[in-house]
Amino acid sequence: MPPRRKRSPVDVRVIVEGAADAEIISKVLQRMALGGEFNVTITSIIPTTHAHIARRAAEGADVVLIATDADKPGRKLASEFQEELEDLVGHVERVKLPLGHDVEHVNLDIVERELRNALIRAGLKGLIKLKRLREELQDLKERLKELEELEERVEDERRRIEELKEELERSEEKREELEEERERLEREVERLRERVRELRERLEERERRLVPVSLEEVCREVGLSPEEVEPGVVEELGEALGVEVVVGDRRIAAPSRESALEVLRVYRSVMELSKGGWEVEEGERESAEEDVGSGGGDAEEEDVRGEDEEA
Repeated sequence: MPPRRKRSPVDVRVIVEGAADAEIISKVLQRMALGGEFNVTITSIIPTTHAHIARRAAEGADVVLIATDADKPGRKLASEFQEELEDLVGHVERVKLPLGHDVEHVNLDIVERELRNALIRAGLKGLIKLKRLREELQDLKERLKELEELEERVEDERRRIEELKEELERSEEKREELEEERERLEREVERLRERVRELRERLEERERRLVPVSLEEVCREVGLSPEEVEPGVVEELGEALGVEVVVGDRRIAAPSRESALEVLRVYRSVMELSKGGWEVEEGERESAEEDVGSGGGDAEEEDVRGEDEEA
C-alpha cells in the first residue's frame, strides 16, 4: 500500500508594525498548534510599515494576517496594507493587537484569541468565495441553455419557411397570404440570428480576455509541479467551477492570474483526495454535509460580522 500523501499546509504570513510586535506574535505562535488544528504554517513574520516591503514579503502567500494596534494609526496602516495586498495573495485578514501593549506585559491570551479568530474568518470567507463560484457556474449553465433554445427556435423557423414555400407552390390562390407570412417569419429569423450572433460575440470577447501566465510559476505557488498537471482535467474542473481555463505546455490562460491559481488549488485538493490524502468515515461525511446544508455556519458568520462591526 503506497504511503499517504500529506496535505500541503496553508502558507500564512504575518505583517506587524515593529520588532516588539514580531516578538509578541512569535511568543503566541509557540503556544498554538496551528498545524494540527488548521493545517496552517506561519512561514514568516514581517515587521514593517512600508507597503512596498510588505508586498515583496507577502507575494505568493495563501493568507496574510496584518497585525497592528487597534488605535487609529494602526487601523490606517492595516487599511493601506489590505489595499496593497488584496490582489497579490489568496486572502488578507486583520488582527487587532491590544492598545498599550509591550513585550513584558502584553496579555498573550488576547493576542492568541485574535489570531485564532482571524484564521477562522479567513476560512469562512473562503467558503463564501466557493459559494459565489457555484452561483456563477449556475448562471453560465442557464445562459448556455438559453443559447441552445434560441438555436432550436432558429432551426424550427427555417423548417417552417420551407413548408410555407412548398404550400405556396401548391396553391397560387393563397400566394399573397403566404408571402406575407414568409416575410414575417424571415424577419423573425433575422432577429433570432442577430441575437445568436450577439451571444457568440460576447462569448468570443470573453475568450479574448483570458490572461496567459507561466504554468511553472502558478504551479509553484499552489504546491504543484507542471508535470503533475493534466490539462484536460484542469480545463474540465475550471468549467465546473465557472472559470474558463486553457492549459498549454508552458502557460495557462484564465480571466486572471488569481482565477488560475484558484482552479489549480482546487485541482491540487482533488488530486490529494483521489490519492487518499483525506480519510473521512461515511457517517461523518454525511453528518458534515447535513450541517453545511442546514446552514450550520450562519451563527459563526454572524459572530464574525459582529466582531467586525465592533472593530
